[in-house]
Amino acid sequence: MSNERKGKDLLIGAVVGGILGAATALLFAPKSGRELRSDIAEQAQVVSDKTVQIASTVSQRTQEVAKTVSTTTSELYGKAKDTAVNVVDTVRSWKESKSDEELISPEEEVSEAAEDLVILGNR
Repeated sequence: MSNERKGKDLLIGAVVGGILGAATALLFAPKSGRELRSDIAEQAQVVSDKTVQIASTVSQRTQEVAKTVSTTTSELYGKAKDTAVNVVDTVRSWKESKSDEELISPEEEVSEAAEDLVILGNR
């Protein structure tokens, strides 16, 4: 955000400085009224063209930033949604396993654990 602010301040300073510099140069140059008016009109056209060019650049960059923000937001939304689904599934499976464990007696658990160890030992 501070880079955008610095860029905006630099842009404003450059435009204002250019206008003041051109006006000062024209007013202090020893020229006739007709030549001076012609030079002022020419410099006004140059400033106008540069302003249009800068506005176009700013518009393009704004669109790029908006697209990037939109993409990033969509990605983060998708990740958050996936995480929420995983948490819900984990809690449900944990609840189901707890309700299943309540049906098995401690002796059956020990017996099943011993059988699992025997199976693993035979591999």
